[in-house]
Parts: sequence; structure tokens; C-alpha cells
Amino acid sequence: MSYDYEQTHENILNSARVQFREKGYLDASIRKICSDAGVTNGAFYSHFVSKEDLFRSIVEPCLDGLNDIYSEEKKSYLKISSSDDVVDSFRNAYVSLEKMIRYVCEHRNDFILLLESSRGTVYEDFQEGIIEAEVDSMKKFFKLSRKYIRNKENISENIIKMGSAFLISTVFESLKKGMNAEEIIHETKLVSDYCAAGYKCVLGI
Repeated sequence: MSYDYEQTHENILNSARVQFREKGYLDASIRKICSDAGVTNGAFYSHFVSKEDLFRSIVEPCLDGLNDIYSEEKKSYLKISSSDDVVDSFRNAYVSLEKMIRYVCEHRNDFILLLESSRGTVYEDFQEGIIEAEVDSMKKFFKLSRKYIRNKENISENIIKMGSAFLISTVFESLKKGMNAEEIIHETKLVSDYCAAGYKCVLGI
């Protein structure tokens, strides 16, 4: 692959990031993206199939990285063999969130595109998808923990979803407000402690 091809490709991506951020996916113009990148419309289509393909090329790499972190870290706190393990797992869950937060902040601009500029794409429910993944993970956790929980009747999908939404929303709302990684980690730690204390009380852990 030639340097010119790679440079043109990168110019289009950078121009697209600006256009998507300013206009959103639906109102972003391929013509404007090409003009700002200094390429013709014809040259655009030698790099990308469509505007949707262009948007996907920007956000998919950071999503793949996030999914890798999320999947790997979740394994570490789904090993339950005692009541102490249940409590420790809540602490470990925060550690995994800290890694996720640092990664998200390293790729802040692309995650902001996902959160604020993706309407009209398959990514427009990105945050809800992350919450659902957290809900699924917590359901598996409580299934493994069930025999160590006194108040089993208090485990409900609604409670799990509210806790998951609170935690994940804190991360992404803080990101949108412009907080840095340390600030988001602090905010999320408070919410994590709050949720963990609530679970311990309600479930009798």
C-alpha cells in the first residue's frame, strides 16, 4: 500500500471525524468531507463503500478494543466459591471499570461520536448495548453467587438493570461533560461503592 493511499485514507478519516462531530451522521456530507480532505468524490469511493462504511471504519477499532477489555476483565470476577468471593467480586468489578474508563478516555473523540453523532447508524444504541452487556454479566454473577446470598428473593432483573444503567451512564455522561480519566474514575468509584453497598444490604451478602 503506497504512502499516498495511506495518507489520503487518513485525511478522509480525520475530515469525517470533524464533519460527523459537527453535523451528526445523518446530516454529514460526503462532498464536504472530501472537500476538506482535499480529495475528489471518486477518490473517496476507492477507500470507502459508503458513508456508513466510513463511520464504521472510525468507530469499530475502538469498539473492538473495548470489547476485548470488557470480556477479559469480566472473567476475573465470575469465579465464586464462597461468600467472601462474592464481596471481592464487587471490588474487582470496579477494577475492570477503571481499565475501561482509561481506554475510553484515550479514544475520547471516537466514543463521543458514538454517543452523540451515531443516530441513523447501527451504533445509535451503543450505550444501551453496553448496559445490556453489563446486565447479562451481572445475571451470570448472581446465578453463580445464589447459594451465598441470603435474600435470594430480592434478585430481580429490574434491580440489576437499574444498577448497571447507573454505573455505565456515569462513565459516559462524565465523558460527555469533558471530565478527564481521573475525574471519571473518581465519580464511578463513588457510584460503584454505592451500588455495592446497596446490593450487600438488599441481598444479605
